[in-house]
Amino acid sequence: MRRAFLLTGLLMAVAQPVSAATDTALLKTQEGTAALLRGKFDQAVDSFDEALKSPDLPNARLASIHSDRGVALWRLGRFEDALKDFNRSIELSNGSAATYNNRANVLIDLGRYDQAIADLDRAISLAPAYGAAYNNRGNANFQLGRHQAAVADYKRAIELMPTNAVPYNGRAQAQGLLGQPYAGLRNISRAISLNGKYTAAYRNRALILQHLEREDDALADYERLITLAPEDPALYVGRGQVYLKQKKYAPALKDFSKAIEIDPQNVQAYVGRGASQIERENHKEALVDLDQAIALDPKLPEAYYHRAQVHVRLADPDRAKDDLVKALELVPNYAEALKLRGEMAEARGETDPAIADYRKALELDPFIAGVADKLKKLTGAEEAAYKPIGEPSKGWSIISPSKGRFVATNPLYPQLKVLLEMHGDGQPEILDWTPLSDALRGFGLLRYSAGNLPAGVEGGFFEFVAILDLRRNIVISIEPHVAGEMKAKWEWSPTGVVVTDAEGVISAHELREPPKPKPEVKPARDRPWFEDGYSERGGRQRGLFDWLFR
Repeated sequence: MRRAFLLTGLLMAVAQPVSAATDTALLKTQEGTAALLRGKFDQAVDSFDEALKSPDLPNARLASIHSDRGVALWRLGRFEDALKDFNRSIELSNGSAATYNNRANVLIDLGRYDQAIADLDRAISLAPAYGAAYNNRGNANFQLGRHQAAVADYKRAIELMPTNAVPYNGRAQAQGLLGQPYAGLRNISRAISLNGKYTAAYRNRALILQHLEREDDALADYERLITLAPEDPALYVGRGQVYLKQKKYAPALKDFSKAIEIDPQNVQAYVGRGASQIERENHKEALVDLDQAIALDPKLPEAYYHRAQVHVRLADPDRAKDDLVKALELVPNYAEALKLRGEMAEARGETDPAIADYRKALELDPFIAGVADKLKKLTGAEEAAYKPIGEPSKGWSIISPSKGRFVATNPLYPQLKVLLEMHGDGQPEILDWTPLSDALRGFGLLRYSAGNLPAGVEGGFFEFVAILDLRRNIVISIEPHVAGEMKAKWEWSPTGVVVTDAEGVISAHELREPPKPKPEVKPARDRPWFEDGYSERGGRQRGLFDWLFR
């Protein structure tokens, strides 16, 4: 997350009366500020050092020089030195809002988040409309895991700096961790619309799209990012994971290998390449990669899981069992590992342990591939991991696989699962289901209650609408529709919809490609004789196509 900061020294230096004793200090301060603005941080520090050598400088001028030198030192990564400068600046002048904000930036980089928040509280009390301070306090709250508080801070920063992309990106990250990925997607798309070169936002959007299983869209973002940063191994790992999910094993293998070439210590690249090698039945090569991943990080559960897969295929069940024990020790609720352990038990004829593992895997992930069928085979009955919440409505039922997580399903669309974002307390309820028609046939709108508004807020509850693509089995978006007394505005066209929420954030969804304009057809008399074989007199003539090919 990027942080904003303010410079104070230049304005303060100009505002002070100039005497012979401070001529050199003023000149060096101006040089330092100019270098700072150009990103020449070493040069800025040297100039500020010279300025501070001048005797008898007034406290206000000393405070501004220390503050600006602190910024330069911070940008150089000299955090402790920067902290000393900001401390000295505050001692000399009681501190400006900008100085408290800048010191908070250093404290965040040092991992001292509570102290940073105290400084940002002070900055905001001195300057209540200081958008950068709200953004930075959001960053500190985010690092402390106070994601709801972070969202509130980013929201205020957006209100104060509506054309700045940074708080939109921060808010999106916090919303993702609150189980609101579609809200995050709206905010991060807004960040990108404000700054088309904001690589951090593209990166975060790609991660959200991966989480939402929107592989094609994630792939487009990774390809753009790799064009901008071709030596970033994390981008090749991300794109490789998308290819792996799409079962495109050759390009996945190529991307993971590229990541390893750039960074031979990249553990996720070894895991991904190992998983790709398994699917290509290159088991010995997979084992080499997974051994290396575990050597680099002995606490990586997915490496043990994939290595167990290799041992199963190499008919080495003892080693497979040892690896599954380790994977489940690290993550007891590892559904895929439980499924594999169940398969091994079933292969040995141990029915009861297999059933127990399958049931636990299904409970953890109701959509895990093949487990329901395996249970039916062993028990002779259909088994559902969860009872629906409330009564089904228009074919839709809601289950809750884990606390705070709600998923809507419909037997008419068995491949489609709709993660219902909640924005308040309570349980969701299906309110309406509207399949679209005409040019937008194949899409539908699922409206649901998304929780209660905070106490004391008029209106009572949230309503959201999921826009579903029934042909591709994906959720296009989940849009806020009602928040108490406020409603979103929906503007439909023959090919899509534009939604403006209560905060004024606009989301445009092109659901169908606009029809291509029909080519203009010239009258027959204007056509050259060879174009289509018709003459001005009418009747079929032998044109150029006929002469060449008949």
